[in-house]
Formats: sequence, C-alpha cells, structure tokens
Amino acid sequence: MGDQRVVSPEEAYNPAVTFRNVPQWVTRARKRGWGMWAWVLHRVTGILLLFGTLFHVLANHFGYTFPLGTLLTDDLVVFAGAYHGFNGVRLLLIETFAWASRNEDKLFWACLAATFLFCVYWAWVVGL
Repeated sequence: MGDQRVVSPEEAYNPAVTFRNVPQWVTRARKRGWGMWAWVLHRVTGILLLFGTLFHVLANHFGYTFPLGTLLTDDLVVFAGAYHGFNGVRLLLIETFAWASRNEDKLFWACLAATFLFCVYWAWVVGL
C-alpha cells in the first residue's frame, strides 16, 4: 500500500514510472510520427548488434553452433549494422543541418531504402 503514489500528468506516459504506463506509451508512440519508429528501430538494432556480435564471437572463437547457422551470427550482425549505421548517419545529418531536420521523415525512408538495398546486395554477393 505504501508503494502506490499519484502519477502526475507529465509522468503519465513515461514507461519508467510504472510498468502499467507501458501500453499508453506504446500507443502514443504511433502518434509521434516516423521519427519515433526510427528511434525504436535504432534501439532494437543496437540490442541485436550486441547479441549478434556475442553469438558471432562464440561461434567463431569457441566453435559453438547455433540454429540457422550463419543467418543468426554473421548475417544478423550485418543486417542490423546496416540499419544502425545508416540511421546513425541520418541522426548526424538531422543534428547538423536545418534542411535535414525539416526532412526527417524523408530521411527515415531513405535510411530504410538504403538498408534494404544494402541487404539485397549483401544477399546477392555473399548469399544466405
């Protein structure tokens, strides 16, 4: 009973305040535009890079095998790294140039297109 406190309106959509606020935060994320989804994908690919690199080191250095083989180890790191890198360039442009901050949504779609083209090129050259 001592853990219950009144949440202010500013904290109402903050998922860090209570776990019960996560659904409201996620549903509000859809209304924030494409920049919010770029932010979410950037965080997800960062986590995928962390675990993908860990799996890659375990597979290559210690000889562990994983289901789906190189798709889980090498290709996951490349695909997640492609989006993460292109989105990082997008973020640098947005923070540096005024024209980029005005065209943030177009840059997000360009980032996705560049990621897709890179992944198609990777799959064609290296093969899955």
